[in-house]
Amino acid sequence: MLKQTKQNLIFKVVTSLAIAMNIAYPAIFTNLGFEAIAAENTPLSAEASQLRDRLTGQWQLIPTVNTKDPLKFIFTADGKLYMVNIDQKSAFAFEYQVNTTNGQTYLDVLHGSFASRITVDFSQKGQLILQQLFVPAAFQYSENIFGGLLLPNALFLNRISNDANLPKDIEVTSPPPSGYPIKQSEAKTYVGTLNRAQQAFFLEKNYFTSKIADLDIGISPETENYKYQIEVLNSTKAVQNIGLAKKDGLKSYTGLVYVVQIPNSPDPSTFVITCSSLKPTRQMPPKFVLQPEPECPSGYEKIQ
Repeated sequence: MLKQTKQNLIFKVVTSLAIAMNIAYPAIFTNLGFEAIAAENTPLSAEASQLRDRLTGQWQLIPTVNTKDPLKFIFTADGKLYMVNIDQKSAFAFEYQVNTTNGQTYLDVLHGSFASRITVDFSQKGQLILQQLFVPAAFQYSENIFGGLLLPNALFLNRISNDANLPKDIEVTSPPPSGYPIKQSEAKTYVGTLNRAQQAFFLEKNYFTSKIADLDIGISPETENYKYQIEVLNSTKAVQNIGLAKKDGLKSYTGLVYVVQIPNSPDPSTFVITCSSLKPTRQMPPKFVLQPEPECPSGYEKIQ
């Protein structure tokens, strides 16, 4: 749980950095769209080419009061940018372009249909300075977006290596679109409903079913974003309910309903555990291990 708490904090920090460069949220792009930036992707000038050469390599974020975590940026010569969480061995992947407008050279960071334009500078000590061009105050202080972390006006980074290769042990993911938490709430709710329905079904039938239709709760086995299925681990002891993501960037969910014989009680009781994947995944969750106090499968955390 402590590790996952740290993972959540790291995600918030990296998301904050993404917002500082105007990447994650479409409301920021009212005056600067992806198409506008892409249209400027002309052959590099000598000055822009020199800037790309100077950027290529690994840069360590200088910690501040608001960004204490071990984050580094990797710029490749072919226009890829990785924000790397060193401790968690994970990275967010973006693309970047060096463009020149009205004599000013900018760094344009791209992800999907969104884009961000930021200014680039170097200090006398050779530190890389990435300065935001536009960030509404409401985004900087929003508890709903990233827990109220105060964004710096500029990010300062020290070069730590000329090697632009991403380490092989780093797992690359993409920041989820802003609508994904709403989509994930569907799966969390549906898996919880399946759990409760299985409890009621067992109370009446004294066994668990593998068919969603038997539960008569109106849940479709498949929606736009998730597939739902049931894995009976033991018809009279335990059943696993699954909400499996169909799209990248979505977490998957799984629940266990298991039977416990309470001392001095004539009838067995059922208990529930519901788990969320630690990271977005479209892979089937491992089966629960049946033991006196079941735990979430590997790669999952308990949510209720």
